[in-house]
Amino acid sequence: MQFSLVRTEYDRETARAYIELRTADADGGDAIATAIFSFKTCAGLSKKRLDEDLARKARHILKRAAVAT
Repeated sequence: MQFSLVRTEYDRETARAYIELRTADADGGDAIATAIFSFKTCAGLSKKRLDEDLARKARHILKRAAVAT
């Protein structure tokens, strides 16, 4: 399955990130994977750089979750 990044949101007040990934499912529907996690940064990042960093951390979290199950 090849997931594509659909949505990346970051709330600076709560330091929480929301990532949504989607792909087509074998039965014709959609498979959706989401990750909500804390993300703190001390640097003022551009929107593009912040999205890249959030997607990288989300991939890391989802890989660790897959190994844990």
